Amino acid sequence: MKKKTMFSMLSSTAIFLSLFSANTQSVDAESQTLNDLQRQQQELNQQSNQLQNNIQEAEQEMNTLDSERTQLQNEVAEIQKNIDSVLKEIKAQEEEIARLEEEIKQLNVEIAILKDKIEKRNVALAKQARGVQTAGSPSNIIDIVLSAETLTELIGKMEVINLLIQNNNNIMEAQIADQQLVEQKAQAVEATKDEADQVKLAMEVNRNNLVAQRRELDNKVQIITEKFDLTTEERNGFINQRNSVAQQTERIDKLVKEEKGRIAAEKARLAAEAKARAAEKARLAAEAKARAEEKRRAEEARQKEVTTASASSSPAPSSSGWVKPSNGYVTSTFGMRTHPITGRRRLHGGIDIGGGGSIRAAKSGVVEIATYSPSYGYYVRIDHGGGMKSLYAHMTSGLQVSPGQSVSAGQNIGTMGTTGSSTGIHLHFEIFQNGTRVNPNNIIRFY
Repeated sequence: MKKKTMFSMLSSTAIFLSLFSANTQSVDAESQTLNDLQRQQQELNQQSNQLQNNIQEAEQEMNTLDSERTQLQNEVAEIQKNIDSVLKEIKAQEEEIARLEEEIKQLNVEIAILKDKIEKRNVALAKQARGVQTAGSPSNIIDIVLSAETLTELIGKMEVINLLIQNNNNIMEAQIADQQLVEQKAQAVEATKDEADQVKLAMEVNRNNLVAQRRELDNKVQIITEKFDLTTEERNGFINQRNSVAQQTERIDKLVKEEKGRIAAEKARLAAEAKARAAEKARLAAEAKARAEEKRRAEEARQKEVTTASASSSPAPSSSGWVKPSNGYVTSTFGMRTHPITGRRRLHGGIDIGGGGSIRAAKSGVVEIATYSPSYGYYVRIDHGGGMKSLYAHMTSGLQVSPGQSVSAGQNIGTMGTTGSSTGIHLHFEIFQNGTRVNPNNIIRFY
């Protein structure tokens, strides 16, 4: 009896140790995941710092370019002022040129008039010259004098001759004066033209130089603006990359936090499981000690029952019609406990029986369910009528019954296994009364 009890305790301990080893490996794997995440976190922080340096360098260059552009724009504004001033001077010079051209036009008109007068005088002088030549010969003058009959007539004729000569002299003097005036006005026209040409030339040179300077500055402003735009675009690219890295960093930070939380929870769960295992071992030891004397007398009967179960024989039902669903030892009772997998404290709605071997119908009835679920694994539920049902979970595959099949008390329905949410080979046995799970020990005496 003591040997069997010790074997049961060692089996439970082996199961717990295997689970602890698996959980420890899980913690180690999660620690490796945390290391990978922290390495990614460090790389992203370095990348973010580098991008921030690039952004600062770009902004410094932008500030420098902006200062240069502002200085050039000020120079452009100053040149524009000079251009505006020159344009005003040009306008005044153009007005002066227009005045000079009008003056030249007037001088040309006056020259034309003088030339016309000179031409007419030339015609008159030509006629008078022929008359003077005729009248001025000595024989003609003598004839004119001799032809005078009286002194008065002689004096009159001499006065006519003197008047003609004097008139010709006046015409010649006027002709000479007009000719000189024409020459002076012509020289004035030439001088005015030269002055206007010089003004125009200076004006065009000045304007051309200012326009060239303006173009040069505009070109410099354009180059700096293009550099500024390119630097701005580069900075914006760095900012977008930094934002992307920030998003990745935020995601990695969240994963690191979650991973640390999971590791802490896993460690807490392992500690709780260790504590629960210690408590369970103590409870098992106490139960084993308490039951030792009681089971000593029934040891031979239990050995026969195990032998009978191995031979697939069915035990005789009790007076209530219920039989134990399997041979073995109780590893977990009905009630509140810390779940061995989730680590949460919750109701254990049945009794766990360790060991191995066949599983029997606890009472006659009709099979309601015979299938698989993630939590129960392969399981069977039997309806016994009167609101009573029983459930058998974590069996191996290859169930021996199907839904709708009638079974008798003690009939084999499957074999103990560890499918579903299970930590070792055992039978999880539940009894329902009017849809509510009740303590199976109150129906069938297990302990």
